Amino acid sequence: MKNPTHIDPPSSHILRRCYSYLRPYWRLTAGAYLTMLGTIGLALAIPQFIRWIVDNGIEQNDSRLLGWSILALLGLTLVKGFLSFWENRWTEVASQGVAYDLRNALHRKLTGLSFAYHDRTETGQLLSRTMQDTERIRFLTGRATLRLAEGVSLLLGTALFLLLMNPRLALLTLATMPLLAYQALRFGRQFRPLSLAIQQQLAVLTTRLEQNLRGARIVKAFAQETAEIARFDDDNDAWFNLAALSARLQAYNMPLLDFIANIGTV
Repeated sequence: MKNPTHIDPPSSHILRRCYSYLRPYWRLTAGAYLTMLGTIGLALAIPQFIRWIVDNGIEQNDSRLLGWSILALLGLTLVKGFLSFWENRWTEVASQGVAYDLRNALHRKLTGLSFAYHDRTETGQLLSRTMQDTERIRFLTGRATLRLAEGVSLLLGTALFLLLMNPRLALLTLATMPLLAYQALRFGRQFRPLSLAIQQQLAVLTTRLEQNLRGARIVKAFAQETAEIARFDDDNDAWFNLAALSARLQAYNMPLLDFIANIGTV
């Protein structure tokens, strides 16, 4: 049970601690974000280049210009793919390094704690939280933050191009952004407590399994196999119901977010 006098640190402090694990891998992280900017630049430039090909090559029926333009377009696409490969490779290597360091740090911390701590703390809770929290921090310091930065940069770049080309059309296209932000925040408020509940229930399930395996002789000695199987089934059903609710929530919200984001292009 949580101490009533305990005060959770602010989210910004937690994020700073998570990102601090990237310091040994700052070169890989910097390289990933630089290649991300290059990928975004090419993603914005390629449609403009296609427009130029249509205006100067196809409309003027210049086959020579059209041939060189298509080769140049193919080259730009290959460069974009090359940058995207290294972007994903570097961010994945950095995030896996973070997970490796975090697992070692957790192991050193847990082995250094007192016997009293391990007596009052369930092993299943430790296993569940260690594995899931490590994986979430790995995802946060890797693809999650990179994709967020990529999405924001691409949105700003696209908005700038649209404003330069046709301000009125750009404003109509961006009119759905407030609704998109509202729906994303609403989805986050619904998903976060559910995610925490899934983690807690998985810890309960892991604890139940660990206790039954460790006390298998006692369970058999008192003929409690059926009762323990029923308890495990109940815990497993509770976890499954939470996971199914999470899947339904994502299945509803993710297409809705895509629809709102793309409706402005209609």
